[in-house]
Amino acid sequence: MTIEASDILSDGYVRMYRQRTDIPFIPDNILNIETTFHSLPRLHAAFTSTTKKEAELSAEMPFAWNPEFGYVTSRPEFCGTGLEISALLHLEGLHLIGDLDPVLNALYGLRMRCSGCDGDGLRNAAHLFRITNASMLGIEERDIVSRTGRVLSDLVQQETNARIRLVEEMPRVFEDAISRSIAILKSCRLLSEVEFLDIISPLRIAAELEFLDNFTREEALALTRSRINLPQSPAPSSFEEQKEKDRRDAALADKVNRRFKSVRLNARGKDWLS
Repeated sequence: MTIEASDILSDGYVRMYRQRTDIPFIPDNILNIETTFHSLPRLHAAFTSTTKKEAELSAEMPFAWNPEFGYVTSRPEFCGTGLEISALLHLEGLHLIGDLDPVLNALYGLRMRCSGCDGDGLRNAAHLFRITNASMLGIEERDIVSRTGRVLSDLVQQETNARIRLVEEMPRVFEDAISRSIAILKSCRLLSEVEFLDIISPLRIAAELEFLDNFTREEALALTRSRINLPQSPAPSSFEEQKEKDRRDAALADKVNRRFKSVRLNARGKDWLS
C-alpha cells in the first residue's frame, strides 16, 4: 500500500505582497507576486522564483518600504516581509481516526492560519484545509519558508500515518465511511455541491489506494478541485429561491446517482479491509 504525498498536499503557492508608491495607496493596488507549487520539494524553488520576479519588478517600479517595519502595504497584515506561503491539504484520514481537532489546534500555536471549506450548513467540508503562515512581520523570509515547510511536511506525515492506521488498525471504520458515501451517492434525491464535496472525501482516499472499481484517483481529484472554489450561495430567503435550490440539488443528485451506480469496493479493497 503506497500513500503519495501528492494525494495529501496540493495547490501550494508562494506569494509576495508589494505596494507601489507611484500610484494611489489603496488595497486594490497591492501587487500579488506569485509562484505555485504542487509538492513540498518544489517549495524552495517556488520561493526562489517569486524572489526573482519581485526583484525584476522592483527595478521597474518603487515599492513602499520602511526601515523599521519592512515592506508596507495598505493592508497591515501584509506588511513586513509581505511573504505568504500556503498549501491545500486533504486531512480526511486524521478526521476518521479522531485526531484532527488536536492537530488543527496545534497549528495556531505555530503561528499558522487554517481555513476550511464551508457552505450549505457544513463546516470544513471534505476536511480540506488551506494552511498558511499567519505572520509576515518580525521574521526573516527564509525563516518563514523553513518554518512553513516543516509544518506542511509534518502535516503530510501525520495524515500519511493516519491513513495507514485507518487501513491496518481501523478497517471497519474506513469501510463504513466508504460504504456510507457510496450508498448516499447512489440513492440521494437532493444533493448540493458542498455536500457532494464532503461525501466523496472518503472515496477520494479509497480511489487513491485503488480500493474501488469504476472510480479513479484522477476523477476523484478532478471532482474535488472543480468544487473547492465555487462561490458560496446565500441561504434561500424565499419560497421561490428554495424551489430553485431544490431544482439544482435534484439535478446534481440525478447526475451523481447515474455516475456512482457502478462504483463499488473491489477485491483489493476487501482484502485490505477484511
